[in-house]
Amino acid sequence: MKIVGRRKSAKVDLNAARGFLKMANILRAGKPFLPKGVHRFKTFEESNEWSLKMITRDYNPGSRK
Repeated sequence: MKIVGRRKSAKVDLNAARGFLKMANILRAGKPFLPKGVHRFKTFEESNEWSLKMITRDYNPGSRK
């Protein structure tokens, strides 16, 4: 067996991402990005479109005015 190179472990610094994660949680008001449950679609494109719509929806439409 021939080995070429080595795998490097991913360097993830959760302390650096803490501010971003806190802001995302505040903006989402603690609610999940996608609603729970079983969702059925005819095509992958329809599924992707729905997912994008759910991720970018506004929970508090009156709070940003």
